[in-house]
Amino acid sequence: MPSISSDRAALCAGCGGKISDRYYLLAVDKQWHMRCLKCCECKLNLESELTCFSKDGSIYCKEDYYR
Repeated sequence: MPSISSDRAALCAGCGGKISDRYYLLAVDKQWHMRCLKCCECKLNLESELTCFSKDGSIYCKEDYYR
């Protein structure tokens, strides 16, 4: 997991808020709070998943992506 240096604040792609946590998730070239990376369909939190899927800028879990 990448860590944020204190001199440059990152903005979460999910909520738009400043990421002040020590760690964040990086998915589809965007930074996310760990709690904000969720499937856009079923709202499954993807923080602990090994993979997530993207289509048209939206994030999906494996099951919803292949529907």
